[in-house]
Amino acid sequence: MSQIDLRKPTTDLHQSFMQSTAEWNGEEQDGASMFFADKYGWDLADHTDFERWVKLLNDLAKPEFTPAPGFVSQSTLWVVENGKYLGAVSLRHDLGTGYLAEVGGHIGYGIRPSARRRGLAKLALAGSLEQARSLGLPKVLITCNDSNIGSARTIESCGGVLESIKPQSEVGPIFGSPEDVRRYWITLD
Repeated sequence: MSQIDLRKPTTDLHQSFMQSTAEWNGEEQDGASMFFADKYGWDLADHTDFERWVKLLNDLAKPEFTPAPGFVSQSTLWVVENGKYLGAVSLRHDLGTGYLAEVGGHIGYGIRPSARRRGLAKLALAGSLEQARSLGLPKVLITCNDSNIGSARTIESCGGVLESIKPQSEVGPIFGSPEDVRRYWITLD
C-alpha cells in the first residue's frame, strides 16, 4: 500500500532526490530551494554538500535562525512516497524581497515529472497552508506562470483568488520571468 507523507528534508533521500533532479532535465525543481546550493557553491550530488543544504533548509524554519542577506525565513516540506522523493513545497514566512512580493510569493512547489497528475501538488500546497496558519499569516501570495494551467487549477482548488496577471514586460526585465505571471491570494482562516 502506498504511503505519501509531507516531511522535513532529510539526507536519507539523497539518491532519490538526485533521481528527481535528473527528471527535471537541467531546470531547477520548483519549491526545492536549490538556489541555496548554488549560492554557497554546493554540489548536491556530493553527499557532504547535500547534508549542508538539507541542514540549511531545516535551519531556515527555525525562528532563531537568521537567513543570509536578501533571503527570508522559510519552511520546506518534501513529498515522499514509500521512501521516494516526489517533490517539495517551500513557505516563505514573509515577502521581504521585491522578487517575492512581485513574482515569487509566499509558497513555491514542484512535483517531479514522473509523479505529476496524482494530486500531489494539491497535497503539498495544502500542507504548506497549514504551516502558514500555524505561523499566524493572515493570507499568502502564490504565483505561477500564466501558461501553467495545472498549477493555476491547484492554487484555485486550495482557495486561491486571482488578483492579477502581471505581464512579462513588467516582471521579465526585472526578475527574468519568461512569461506573464498569475498572482493569487489565499486568505487563511
